[in-house]
Amino acid sequence: MPIRERAVRVIAMRKKLEKIQLALFKETGKRIGPLAWLSVFFGVIVIRLFLDDFVAKSNNPSLGPVMYIHNLFFFFLLFLLVWLFLAYILQEKPAKLSYLMLWATLLIILPPIFDMLKTGGSTYWSGYLIGNTADLWRWFIGVFSHLPSGMLYFGTKIVFILVALLSGAWVYLKSRSFFKSVFTVFGIYVLVFFMGAFPSFFTFIYYFFAGSKNLNNISTANIIQLVGAPVTVFALKPVDFSLALAYNLNLVYFLLILAISSLFFAWNYRSGFWAILKNWRYPQLVYHDGLFFCGMGLGLLAYPENLHLSLFSVIAVLVLLFSIGLAWETSVIVNDIYDYEIDAISNPERPLQKGIFKIAEYREIGIIFFISSLLGGMIVGFKFAALLLVYQIIAWFYSAPPLRLKRFPVIATLASASASLIVLFMGFALLSGDANLAGLSWRIIFLLLLVLTLALPVKDFKDIAGDRRYGVWTIPVLLGETQARLVVGTGVFISFMASVFFLNELRLFIWALIFGCLAFFILVNEKIKPANLFWRILGVTFLYGLALVKVVFL
Repeated sequence: MPIRERAVRVIAMRKKLEKIQLALFKETGKRIGPLAWLSVFFGVIVIRLFLDDFVAKSNNPSLGPVMYIHNLFFFFLLFLLVWLFLAYILQEKPAKLSYLMLWATLLIILPPIFDMLKTGGSTYWSGYLIGNTADLWRWFIGVFSHLPSGMLYFGTKIVFILVALLSGAWVYLKSRSFFKSVFTVFGIYVLVFFMGAFPSFFTFIYYFFAGSKNLNNISTANIIQLVGAPVTVFALKPVDFSLALAYNLNLVYFLLILAISSLFFAWNYRSGFWAILKNWRYPQLVYHDGLFFCGMGLGLLAYPENLHLSLFSVIAVLVLLFSIGLAWETSVIVNDIYDYEIDAISNPERPLQKGIFKIAEYREIGIIFFISSLLGGMIVGFKFAALLLVYQIIAWFYSAPPLRLKRFPVIATLASASASLIVLFMGFALLSGDANLAGLSWRIIFLLLLVLTLALPVKDFKDIAGDRRYGVWTIPVLLGETQARLVVGTGVFISFMASVFFLNELRLFIWALIFGCLAFFILVNEKIKPANLFWRILGVTFLYGLALVKVVFL
């Protein structure tokens, strides 16, 4: 073949390859919405669990919801890390890789398939790598070789290597940089190894900050003792030894997923990320956290023997606080969607009114927060997920049609007070264990219900104009701002004084009188803007709470 003709063919082939490459980049450059992506990801995880538990002839029995959630968290965290790493290498927003990463989820189902092809239907056990620094280094440079007895990374090892190589190939196609490609292969391998040996690295990090052990002296037994042993989280019964590692890591993974997902969101859509943060309505968030800690305090008084503190007890409290925060923000999003016209008048600075999100996008965020909140409650204990679900149902009835309870005075604040009690119950249940609410006095429940019903109209003052126009009959709308301040202030004063009689503690009388009067004068002072009332009343209530604890309990 003449050289000229050969050159023409080579050029033509290159052009065809370039067209295929451009078409591939165009196809994989599609953007997938977060809810659609997560739906596919959850579906792939279900298929993987189906293969592991029902198709393969595995000697490992199904370990139920704890392990199912653990697998979900493990793969999702690994995907987030790889996704963000690729976005950094390619200097692209993560959203531009969403379609590519959607197809990559199919790799999750390959390990059990490879195992079954090799063994004729069984799967290998491929748990975490737990060992000292020397062991980890040997496994790292050996690419998951020389593993502990009984552990064989066959299908898992193939897929891990495949992920690293495919990532490197993709980076080379996109950047035409051999150095970036090699660095990507190495970086992905490091991330995969980090997740495969996460309990070991978590233990190293813990003891590094605790300063109680030298890293070189940390043994396999130390790692299992810290991360893999059953622990008592306050009054909750410890899980079986076979589930302890998964349970403990689920708590850690939940917090890591929240942190990395926040980075992911901020990188993709900075203005939307900050808009969500600013719209969290922090006075009410502090109020929710305060109720949770009040519940824990009441639980401690009723069941002091259940105060079992440990590293994972602290992490469990953080998980529940974030879950409560997500539940609260879900209710905010629902309220914002159904109060769109009202907020256009009273709160034009909110995300929907500023056009930062479309309603469909905002709704997707709300659904993700809702699911995340329930998952957070579930990994601590099923009862917390159930309580959070009840909270969400009440919040939905409050804001959304057909009930939309916020339209009716007293009923609206009673519903809000009931939702608030749910948060207090969560804190109490953490200390009461199987006793649930048996040790919580009806006097306290009734007092809080009365106090919150009388006090929560404080939040309605800033929405008078919008509520009046669209028929939401709050006390400020019915009476006008001046008269409503007087009525709500009186109700708040009564709630302070009621605590003296419901708790049957006359030593509180002077404190209740002082702080009740202070709250009353804050509310009737029209120089204080409505938007600042909640913070002021919250501060007065906090100070009175300190006095109450000192007088009644100390």
